[in-house]
Amino acid sequence: MKIIKLILYTAFAGVMTASLSVAAMGTYSAKLAGKEEVPATNSRATGDVVFTLSADGKEITYVLKVKGIENATAAHIHAGKKGSEGGVVAGLFAGPKKEGKFSGELAKGTITDKNLVGPLAGKTLADLIAMMKSGDTYVNVHTAKNPKGDIRGQISYKP
Repeated sequence: MKIIKLILYTAFAGVMTASLSVAAMGTYSAKLAGKEEVPATNSRATGDVVFTLSADGKEITYVLKVKGIENATAAHIHAGKKGSEGGVVAGLFAGPKKEGKFSGELAKGTITDKNLVGPLAGKTLADLIAMMKSGDTYVNVHTAKNPKGDIRGQISYKP
């Protein structure tokens, strides 16, 4: 009887682990605009970013596209709810500055535990994913004209 209980417990634990892994998968994305900045900017630029979590949960790949951005200097994921500002938790684009007006793929890459900074330094991607799922992160694209942020978008999760 103890062996049957052990087998059932092990099977249950396996199903729960798989369920948690699948629960984290899905689409994480943001639509960026000047009106989402705090305070809002009059930027006419827009952007989209999509994040994909690897099956093993050890990497997040991303693609950041913009339209009509001028002199982009940097882009980051920040901690913070809609309407509030927060510190950088991961870099997306560090230059070189895109001179003049630019439309297209500003950045793409991979984020791992070692890329986490600020309030997430020393933590894991699971911590970042939890923040993304709960609406506690946003993407900010900085420009020469608006060094604190030209366009911004809250990261949302869609299963």
